[in-house]
Amino acid sequence: MRRMRTGLLTALILTILAAPSLFAQVAPSLNGATGLFALSNAEFLPQGQFSFGLAYDLQSLTSAPSLAYPAGADDPLRYSTSKLGMTIGFGLIPNMEASVSFGMRAYSADARPWSGIINAFDRTGEVKHDESDKVRIGTKLLVNPNTEQVKLVLTGGMWIPTQSKNDASALSTSRTDWDLGMSLNYKVLTFGVAWYLPAPTDTFRVANQVTFGLGVNVPIVPEVFRGIAEVNRVHYDGGDSKPMDYSEVALGGRVAFGKSGFVASAAVRANIDQWTKYGTSPTPIGGLVQLAFMPQPSPAAAPRVPATAPEPEPATAPALAQPSPAPAPAEPGAAPAPVAAPPAPKGETSTTDEILFDSAKSRLTNIAKAILDGVALRLKNNLSATCSVVGNADPKEKGGDHVKMGLARAEAAKDYLVKRHGIDGSRIRTESNGDSGVGTDATRNRRAVVSVTFP
Repeated sequence: MRRMRTGLLTALILTILAAPSLFAQVAPSLNGATGLFALSNAEFLPQGQFSFGLAYDLQSLTSAPSLAYPAGADDPLRYSTSKLGMTIGFGLIPNMEASVSFGMRAYSADARPWSGIINAFDRTGEVKHDESDKVRIGTKLLVNPNTEQVKLVLTGGMWIPTQSKNDASALSTSRTDWDLGMSLNYKVLTFGVAWYLPAPTDTFRVANQVTFGLGVNVPIVPEVFRGIAEVNRVHYDGGDSKPMDYSEVALGGRVAFGKSGFVASAAVRANIDQWTKYGTSPTPIGGLVQLAFMPQPSPAAAPRVPATAPEPEPATAPALAQPSPAPAPAEPGAAPAPVAAPPAPKGETSTTDEILFDSAKSRLTNIAKAILDGVALRLKNNLSATCSVVGNADPKEKGGDHVKMGLARAEAAKDYLVKRHGIDGSRIRTESNGDSGVGTDATRNRRAVVSVTFP
């Protein structure tokens, strides 16, 4: 336990030291689908857009017990596998994307008295082997795009072999494998389940693999840096021989290179079960680094709102001035000089929008967010413009004080403009009308009126 605590503390310190140089907000996972490191989340590529990723990952694993070699003193064989790979993604429709991943994979184990089965092949002693990895073609679908709560994502992939069936040195085998998965996503949390279904070889049935994963994706510096943590539990089922189940922890982060779409990721990963059972020799620590290009989704287009008629500026008292000299008397018989009309007062232009709320709620709907996106665009285009948000409530609404309800709705709109779009909060004024001035339409009574004034 002491070694485990020391190792975990070391991994955490390394992650914190590395974090300032890691970059990414939205990025492809190691398998190509948009997500965290291994887990796919509810973020998607924009329709018709590509993503590209170049990654190197290193993982520590334990082989299945050998069926061909006698047990060694250090059994089972514990090895590392690494991959230098590329991923390409494409947004098919707003809530569906396709991806492909490929690359070179390496296997390594030192010369100890051990043996085991790696990908259906018996190996003993030292292992040093490189080969092209399988090509994965996958897809990802958001099942319930219209909800703002828990989002359900489905994934699937086919792993196409690149090695010949007659290549005795190959460790990726010539079989075609499949994977299926799903994830539930709520705000910064992602819970996933994935099934890896390998096809049997001519002489060996490979164990199926079920992975349960929990990921956290926390914006530490908005639009710049995210901290990411994943915990994955891998269970093997069936097969002629299967490795021990294990848990793997990955700690890291991502930072974005401005608005360019380029991102970089890095993490430290550790096989916890191997660490606790066999210690740190060979090391159970791995890691990953990734550089990717991922176009960010465009904000929803806001409906055009016609500007209201200009309102005249309020009249102000004229400043004190010296009396003007009296006009010279007109000559007898001359026509009076025409008097020039005073200049028209300069007016202000304003726009008015209404956003509606569910009964007894102050949470913004998708339609309300789209309207506020348009309001934010006007405020960004004119830095002298100011905004007022007046919240209202319906007399029949439950939830207590209607004045507080109206103010909560106004503050929700302000909070969205400030946090989502970076609008200066001093430019936005909020107030509540409570349930005063209501009409017969209960839906319209549950509203906030957003006005933007341009000087």
